[in-house]
Amino acid sequence: MVHLRYKRRPKRPKTLNFQSSESKNFFSEKEFIIRSNGQTKVFKISPRVQWIVFVTMIVLGIWGAHSYQMYSVSDRIISYQERKLGETRSAYVDLMSDFVTVHKNISALVQNFGQASSSQKKDDLDEYLKKAEVIEEKIRQITAKEDWINEQDLSEKSALKDALIHRDVAIEEKKQLEEKVAHLQEMVASLQAFEMDILKKIETLSNKDIDKIKSTISTVNGELKKRGKYYNPLANSKKNSKGGLYVPDNIALGQNQELMDQVNKTFGLIDDNSYYQEALRRIPLGKPVWSYWLSSPFGKRTDPFNAKSARHKGVDLASNKGNKIKTMADGKVTRAGTASGYGKMVEIDHGNGFKTKYAHMNAIYVQKGEEVVLGQAIGEVGNTGRSTGPHLHYEVLYDGVHMDPMVFIKAR
Repeated sequence: MVHLRYKRRPKRPKTLNFQSSESKNFFSEKEFIIRSNGQTKVFKISPRVQWIVFVTMIVLGIWGAHSYQMYSVSDRIISYQERKLGETRSAYVDLMSDFVTVHKNISALVQNFGQASSSQKKDDLDEYLKKAEVIEEKIRQITAKEDWINEQDLSEKSALKDALIHRDVAIEEKKQLEEKVAHLQEMVASLQAFEMDILKKIETLSNKDIDKIKSTISTVNGELKKRGKYYNPLANSKKNSKGGLYVPDNIALGQNQELMDQVNKTFGLIDDNSYYQEALRRIPLGKPVWSYWLSSPFGKRTDPFNAKSARHKGVDLASNKGNKIKTMADGKVTRAGTASGYGKMVEIDHGNGFKTKYAHMNAIYVQKGEEVVLGQAIGEVGNTGRSTGPHLHYEVLYDGVHMDPMVFIKAR
């Protein structure tokens, strides 16, 4: 049986050395006694050996910790590199799929463009297509060598990229179309505002013209009422005559209702204005000779030949012989020639009950049955018939009743 016995040696006298008190006690010389079969063996471990063992253990501990740290860092670096490699591979596959997709789109575009080009351009485009096919074949060869590239995945990604490109193109086209629609809507709104402004100005002008015509007709009616007559320009109006097949108005649906109402209102006023203007052209308004002076008024007067009281059916407008006489309204010549007391005379029927007579003329330019228009010259001032000098005897009749021509002359 072996017995191990540890025996501390007696303390030596204190000597000066470089070790501290704690280290001297801890690393003092140590003995290990081994007894076996009646024999005893003593093993001594000097402080130097203890220091060497201690330093060695410290170095091994530091090296182990450093190795573990390096292993952990290396593992993280390797994981990171593998992840980056996977991302790089995926990016490489995406890049190739992008190239394939773009190549397909460009090929289709080039083919369409080539069909409409000259033969030389077609040859150039064919050469381009061949080069592109060579590049695509090289990419296929690269992918075949790499076992981590799945051709099916590449095809699927290419199809997906193509679909995404078409989607992006559709989204961009939709965006552009929406911008165009918004721009058109702004233009329509601006045009509608501009049109509304124009329609309101036309409405104002039409109202002014209609009010002026109504005022003129009112002045004429003042003279007519004195003799029991009244002229209504709407009495024979055809402006309300309507008819035709019913066709639903679908064009105006969805439009600016305010604008449509203004359009209807304005065009109604334009129609009224046109009708009143047409009616006014049938009323003899204004002076039939450009320069004149009133030598004999309408109504009661002294006869210039016998000095007796007489009734004058018109007015005498003294003027130079040969001055042009013009009709003051549209109408039809019902008489043109010589009449007793009137000399050379023209009678015009203007319709709506109005007639005019022009007497003592020097010359007549029109014939019976001829249609005349406002402002047309029908003859010359003269001194024919029962006359004391060059002048125009001018009469205005409504429904066969003589009216004061000066009212009509001044009403224009």
